[in-house]
Amino acid sequence: MNNETIDGRHLPAALFGIATRQPESGAEPDPAGTYARVTNRLSALTGVGVRRVLVDTDDMRELITLKLEEPDGAELPARSLSEGTLRFLALAVLSEDPDARGIICMEEPENGMHPANLGAMVALLRDLAFDPFDETGEDNPFRQVIANTHSPSLVQLLKPEELLFASADFAPRGNGEIARALRLAPLRGTWRDGRLDEPPVTKADILPYLTSPVGTQLSLDSRPA
Repeated sequence: MNNETIDGRHLPAALFGIATRQPESGAEPDPAGTYARVTNRLSALTGVGVRRVLVDTDDMRELITLKLEEPDGAELPARSLSEGTLRFLALAVLSEDPDARGIICMEEPENGMHPANLGAMVALLRDLAFDPFDETGEDNPFRQVIANTHSPSLVQLLKPEELLFASADFAPRGNGEIARALRLAPLRGTWRDGRLDEPPVTKADILPYLTSPVGTQLSLDSRPA
């Protein structure tokens, strides 16, 4: 998965390898179960009609193709998906890989996603991260997810304790020079409040992320002229 490209050319081999790997428990591989879980992830997306995800292997041509079967039975290669949906599929595949550990960094996960699908993206990012209330294992590998965003819609879907607010600043170096620095502040009242050097932010400090912007022309409260 580390060599994944923007067109998803390595996704079929990655998913096939994950689905057919021998579990540490010694149980038999369960490719159908893996494909079904990835299918369920995709079926949560608005505008993506998928009945199942399958991997087609052609030994003669040494070709592996990841396909999506639509409700009407038509099969499409995964590379035909939009960029946002393809990124979501890649993360869904990654979530099935127990060997994917460490830190996963992602820039603006909302890019290319329909607004109605941001909730599914947030749920996927949460499931990718290690659950500190469960034991470490193949079903709960030790990994952390860090994502940056400018999207008010995405911020409003997150839990207060999941948020850190970034601001650019300057800080002195040991040699007397001044360097640019990134400051990360928690939201007041969350568990990081008081544990970081940075003072917390309040809801009043982040109003642009919590309210409609000035000049909004359309809302549910709007009345036709």
